[in-house]
Order: sequence, then C-alpha cells, then structure tokens
Amino acid sequence: MKKFYYMTAAMTLTVLMAAGCGVDESEQPVRDNQTDPTEEEWRDMPNALDNVLGTLQELKANAETPDEGEKIQSTGKQLEEHWDVIESQIEEQYPDDYENIEKSLYPLINETKKAQPDREKIKSLIDDTTAKLTDFLEKAETPKRKENGI
Repeated sequence: MKKFYYMTAAMTLTVLMAAGCGVDESEQPVRDNQTDPTEEEWRDMPNALDNVLGTLQELKANAETPDEGEKIQSTGKQLEEHWDVIESQIEEQYPDDYENIEKSLYPLINETKKAQPDREKIKSLIDDTTAKLTDFLEKAETPKRKENGI
C-alpha cells in the first residue's frame, strides 16, 4: 500500500512539473497598450484648430459690434491661449504652414492687445487667418506620418 501512495505522489509531481514547464511566457503575444504619440497628437490637432477657428469667429463678431473694445481684447487673449495649445506641434510637423499662418495670426493678436484696435485691420486679418487655418485643417486631417509612409 505504501508503494501505491509513493507511486501516486511521484506521478502527481511528475505531471505537475511537466505542466508547469510547458508554459513559456516568451511565446505569449505581447500587447502594446500604449498609443502612438504621433497618432494621439494628430487626433487632438483638428479639435484644437476648431477651437482657434471658433475664437476667430467670436472675435469677428466682436469687431463688427461698436463699443466692444474690451471684448476684442479678451477674445484676442483667448485666441492666443487656444493657439498656444497647438502652436509647437504645428511648428514641428508643418513648418511651412506654421510660417504662413503666423504671418496673419500674430499681427491679429497684437492688434487685439491695443487700447484702440483698428477694427477694419482686425476684420481683414481674421479673414486671412481663417482662410489659412481652414486650408491647413484640411491638410492636417490626414496624419503627417501617413504622408511620410511611416
């Protein structure tokens, strides 16, 4: 009877060892749960650009209304804040477009900071900047990495 218990225990140990040795964790598929930073930034860019475009429309409405000097200044500040969110990303990924946009955007922001902003100049700069950002938004809707074949 002792032999039977020893044999059963030995067989159980052998089966357990064989089962434990058969699992190799290196053979298991590795899941990459991290998001590609380029893809993540790309998804945020159109939303951030929409914020900038929305602020431009609000600024245009304020510029068309007489006696809205303070609102022009506060909306200009919002515009600058919304632009700051995506400025470096656009500058890195699309340097030519960035340069083109800044030629009308920065004069617009500077004009809104003045005590007596020139409304006609603001309207003109808003139209230029809106057109440039709209064109850029269409271009930015496809990730830069796809253009480069990455």
